[in-house]
Amino acid sequence: MEITIDRQKSQSLYQQIAEQVKTQISTGRLPAGARLPTVRQLARQLAVSRLTVQDAYGELKGQGWIEATVGRGTFVSS
Repeated sequence: MEITIDRQKSQSLYQQIAEQVKTQISTGRLPAGARLPTVRQLARQLAVSRLTVQDAYGELKGQGWIEATVGRGTFVSS
């Protein structure tokens, strides 16, 4: 999963992450059932705090784009 963030944008980092994940899901680059990186992995990859990634995943989950199960991981909703 490729995500790039622009710290110069007025849009918050978590919103940038959420929007890019949504785009990848809607275009089919992330199909239903695809496993997303853990919060820790994605935070490290993007050099942001875990809270930023948690907020992005929380927004995506609230909108029905992803599902998270403790112990299993985070997956694209079907």
